[in-house]
Amino acid sequence: MQRREFIAGGLATLCLSRAAFAVAESMVNPQLQVAATSPWLANGIAVSAGGAMFLNFPRFKGHEKSPALARVTESGLLPFPGNHWNEWTPGDEGLNSLVNVNACHHFGDSLLWAVDQGAPQGEQPSKGTAKLVAFNIATGEAASVIRFDEKALPPGGAPNDLRIQGNSVYVTDSGLGGVIIHDLDTGKTIRRLSGSALLRKPEGIDQKGYQGRILEDKDGKRPAVHSDVIEASLDGQWLYYATPTGPLYRIRTASLKDHRLSDKALEGQIEKVADIPSVGGSAIDAAGNIYLSNVEKRSVDKLEPDGTLKTLIQDEKLITPDALVISDGWIYVPAPQIEYLADNNKGKDATHGPWSVYRFPYST
Repeated sequence: MQRREFIAGGLATLCLSRAAFAVAESMVNPQLQVAATSPWLANGIAVSAGGAMFLNFPRFKGHEKSPALARVTESGLLPFPGNHWNEWTPGDEGLNSLVNVNACHHFGDSLLWAVDQGAPQGEQPSKGTAKLVAFNIATGEAASVIRFDEKALPPGGAPNDLRIQGNSVYVTDSGLGGVIIHDLDTGKTIRRLSGSALLRKPEGIDQKGYQGRILEDKDGKRPAVHSDVIEASLDGQWLYYATPTGPLYRIRTASLKDHRLSDKALEGQIEKVADIPSVGGSAIDAAGNIYLSNVEKRSVDKLEPDGTLKTLIQDEKLITPDALVISDGWIYVPAPQIEYLADNNKGKDATHGPWSVYRFPYST
């Protein structure tokens, strides 16, 4: 069964690096609606076909006391699935609990997927704790658990986000740089482009916050997050990815799965799509548009197939906009304030609750 969270489409006509893309800003600012609020830092949202909403809560430094995953109800947030999966506490091994969920997704079927990095920020996960878990939305039962061995996820690796196209699960590794591919039919997992320079934060480009502020900790150390943003085209032919600093690249999925091609040979097939600002998340639609959470402008931008970049909405409430979801005529965008975490804000955690997820009308 084909599973997608976002309406997806190929970008065969998207302008590549050899053609400069025009920037056109539309300052029309549709009224932002609050879709959900949380007392905990939420950087991801999943919306089911029936309108059920789920939030995930990564365990950054100083933010370890939240649940990992919750369902939005009329009376508030309800930990999901509400059993041992959501009962991790510091010191627990975390083999069969959610430790540090960086993303959650719904791909149009009965499942909710969670990307668990397996350890709180700054710590190394124990063997088998970094994993993908697919929960039955109706029952909360874990329908699938995909764990990563050291071949798929070497020490220092961090599963960041995922997309599912056909029988393939694509996962970016933001710790080392690389793409992990899991075959749902065979159960086999492969790792590609491990540590490639084109999947690591480019040298000389800093990750930025609002109005171009450079992110750094109290000692001046700047974040080095590698392959992060990920999208797959509807026809399954292309995988798109970017580090939070850009650029945006793409590569054919057939090449990624071709065991005859070495990582060095694969590097030669990577195509630069566009230079982009510092971003938190993305989405893709059937018309071939890619939507980007622009951290520097607190906006959601639309990169069209001809290379035009438009600002759809810009609002100061969108503090470090993150993972985007397109669902039932709306674009959902969390505002997790990640740029104000201590490691990004000279040692001072200036985040504050409540945290909000917003939405605004979507149209091609």
